[in-house]
Amino acid sequence: MRSALQWKDSEPAAANDARAPLEVRHYRVDGSVFVDGRYLIKGVAGAILWRLLKDYTAKGRTEFCYRELRRDPALKLPDLVDNLGARMLLLQRRLEENCPELRIEKVARGLFRFSIARAVELQEM
Repeated sequence: MRSALQWKDSEPAAANDARAPLEVRHYRVDGSVFVDGRYLIKGVAGAILWRLLKDYTAKGRTEFCYRELRRDPALKLPDLVDNLGARMLLLQRRLEENCPELRIEKVARGLFRFSIARAVELQEM
């Protein structure tokens, strides 16, 4: 599956960026995510990032809540102790360190914003 993001005029930061799109590759087998050929993250945190990227590119969504992630069976979170907060913190830090064009920011209790500062091209393997 391969899709490219179509930017809207309401997103000037990404639309005005003349650089090539980030190539984001997701491997379903283990949830690994690579950005521009470099490993970023895997497992549940990788599946969360992939979900955010797909919703952002398909629907233009930028705000999400933890509850919807907990209820998403595709993420395969454990039933009892899902450690979603710890997984999100790990993902947020990994993005800050290795891919600053993608950001997760807390908005309010249970809500966060996912922002992309550069166009992305998604590939699922």
